[in-house]
Amino acid sequence: MTFRRATDLPAEAASLRQALFLATGGGITIAGALLLLDTFRADGLTGLEILLLALFVILFGQIAFGFSIAFWGFVIRRLGEPYDIMRTLDDADPAVAPGSTALVMPVYNEDPARLFRALENMLLSLRDTGHADSFDLFILSDSNQPDNWIDEECAWVSLCSRLQAYGRVFYRKRRVSLHGKSGNIADFCRRWGKRYRYLVILDADSVMTGDTLVRLARAMDANPRVGLIQTAPQIVRGTTFFQRLVQFSTHSLGPIFAAGANFWHLAGANYWGHNAILRLQPFMEHCVLPELPGKDPASRHILSHDTVEAALMAQAGYQVWFALNEPGSYEEGPPNLTESLKRDRRWAQGNLQHFWFLLAPRTGFANRIHIFFGLMAYLSAPLLVLFIALSALDFTTKQQFAALSAQRALLGDTWLSSLLLLGLTLLLLFAAKILGLLDTLPRARKFGGLRAVLAGSTLEAVSSVLLAPIMLWFYTKFVVLTLLGVRITWKTQTRTGAGIPFAQALREYGPLTLVGALLTAATLWASPTLTLWLSPLLLGWLLAIPVVMLTSSERAGLWLRRRGLLLIPEELDEPAILRDLDVPPPALDRPDTLARVPHLGLIQALLAPFANAVHISLLRRSRVRTQHRQAYLDALADRLITGGPDALDRRETMALLWSADALADLHRRLWSTADADLHPWWRYAMHHYNEAQSARRVVRETQSALP
Repeated sequence: MTFRRATDLPAEAASLRQALFLATGGGITIAGALLLLDTFRADGLTGLEILLLALFVILFGQIAFGFSIAFWGFVIRRLGEPYDIMRTLDDADPAVAPGSTALVMPVYNEDPARLFRALENMLLSLRDTGHADSFDLFILSDSNQPDNWIDEECAWVSLCSRLQAYGRVFYRKRRVSLHGKSGNIADFCRRWGKRYRYLVILDADSVMTGDTLVRLARAMDANPRVGLIQTAPQIVRGTTFFQRLVQFSTHSLGPIFAAGANFWHLAGANYWGHNAILRLQPFMEHCVLPELPGKDPASRHILSHDTVEAALMAQAGYQVWFALNEPGSYEEGPPNLTESLKRDRRWAQGNLQHFWFLLAPRTGFANRIHIFFGLMAYLSAPLLVLFIALSALDFTTKQQFAALSAQRALLGDTWLSSLLLLGLTLLLLFAAKILGLLDTLPRARKFGGLRAVLAGSTLEAVSSVLLAPIMLWFYTKFVVLTLLGVRITWKTQTRTGAGIPFAQALREYGPLTLVGALLTAATLWASPTLTLWLSPLLLGWLLAIPVVMLTSSERAGLWLRRRGLLLIPEELDEPAILRDLDVPPPALDRPDTLARVPHLGLIQALLAPFANAVHISLLRRSRVRTQHRQAYLDALADRLITGGPDALDRRETMALLWSADALADLHRRLWSTADADLHPWWRYAMHHYNEAQSARRVVRETQSALP
């Protein structure tokens, strides 16, 4: 059967693929368990060995099924994927406009310059397709920093003016940031969801080409029973050593894992929360997030909402697909291991909440597998730590028994099974990297050539061996803290290059190095052989501080790039959508004299007439005007004028910025008050503001005089 519509997917094809996927991973797991069982049979099974065997099956199964995904992905990459959702566009008329689509960018204290430059590139790319009228853009802000808020508004007005996009690009600032990103999206759906057929959700570092957006909308048009299509965003624009490692790995290994994932789940794909298109009506009707059991209201809210929403969409009878080969979808990675672990800390807490949905009724088989993999991504860390500790205890006990009884043959009877098990484990651990390398070699020219690919793959493999023990320690810590009820809040992610100095590395990773040193000394005293077996783990812990500092270095990352190492195709042939993302848009490209002034958001909102008018126009006039509230705002305004911005804390400043009447009055008072009655900071700010305005005037006059 030709795959022209998503409904053409044969049920037997999905069943066969899932059976092959499970048989591959399950068969390898059984083989490994039998080999371990054979090593335990020398003197009968003890209670400790039974516990070790149970832990081994769980942990080895993770490795085996990871290999199964990579293996079948490699096979599909060689044979071709007949069931690719984007193939349903082969007969589509490119002249037909796609369905109405809302592009939604939730924002929380992100860099406005980088954010709006990316949005401008996306809008221009959409304009080039000829179908820009089918797309509207919404910037949904939850920012709680005054400067970010005002910068976002100024950048929005500037963007609309330059592109003549009024009525197509919208900005909304929520007063109450309830439930973070998922609450932000829910608020959009309530206000504007009925106006659009589709919804594309973006992260603050997301960039998608116009062609990709149009194709996604057309794929939804062509497949009415598809509720969601998730793209495979490529990680790009890395500058630090760590970012370059991650983006090289995703470019070399990502394609086979994407193909392998699509191989087994087909129309039961997962959702990653961004760079995806959703069908709005079923999303609003069926994907309302339920509250979890618990006494604490904060713990009842689902943090990692994406996997749950994919399951709810499938329960409603809609297919969820993975556009595994669709180009033009990009994102950026964290600059160092610390920032990556901060993100993983939030994901760990969110993923562990999904346990409630693992055995929930009506959850599809594919969704249960996604949820289980998400749980084990973090639960496997403490289980592995427990397995290593019990294995060391078992090894030491048997070694002492053999020495006392002069029966060293007891440990040598099962040497063949032990060697086979070790070889199988190492093979599975590195098989995905080997398959990824083999898949990348035909594309080596795009990565800088054959030598660059081989050197980059080797460097990435060595780095992953050193970083894995560090991540094992922190993942274990995250799970334990979550199970103990320690909750965290979602904070803004640092996205730009940020090196980790020695003091910070010592504070954050010093305890890990100390534990590594103590364990090394203890195992050397107890059994040098045990130290040798644990050396990959101990080495990673001992070298944690220098490894973290080196990988966080932007200088090291640029040095590697100059030498052609860890290159990705987007660096050798940069797509137009990624160009000039670091160049501030005109509204945020300020003269040096003004850029160095603190509290720049207040300067714009209170001194600049245009910014003041824009900000006030976007505020809703409060219907509740109590005498107490008015007195409170008047007192804040007086303190701001006489004491400067530092006289107010952030919450007090935000209270003023939410009052249209207070902002209009402050603008008038600041410009009409005598200098002697103003705080020195305001005189300083006005001086630099006037200088900046004069500089802009000179630039405009010079440009207008040029032929």
